[in-house]
Amino acid sequence: MRTMKFVGLCLFLSLLLACKKDEDNSNCEKLEATWLCESWMEDSEEFLGPSEVITSSEIEFKTLTDSQGDYVWNIAYLLGGPELVIGAYVVNDNCNQVTLTPKDGAPTTYNFHFQDDFLFLEGDINNVDISLKFRKE
Repeated sequence: MRTMKFVGLCLFLSLLLACKKDEDNSNCEKLEATWLCESWMEDSEEFLGPSEVITSSEIEFKTLTDSQGDYVWNIAYLLGGPELVIGAYVVNDNCNQVTLTPKDGAPTTYNFHFQDDFLFLEGDINNVDISLKFRKE
């Protein structure tokens, strides 16, 4: 009887620890998707809209391996047309910060969180307060 209790306790602890590990990685895994931009704020001013600087934006975070993966970011400007940014992304150990490094540019780091099917990226890039809201495609 004592052996059965011990085995049961070990199984319960194994399941508990396994579930805890899954929760830690869930934010990182949630990034792996295509996200459509619904708001692009710079210093509290909206830059996304049919007659704004940016007319549309979509980012795809490809499969994450360990703490890094590739991304493709399509940005359409009112003047100048579309821009395709291809690069790599790295997430921190807490899965609440992502660094985007385009192939031909400098890295930018954003704090991120999720609310329902929305992704929020926030950061201070070149002394500009950036706040982006994306909806999962």
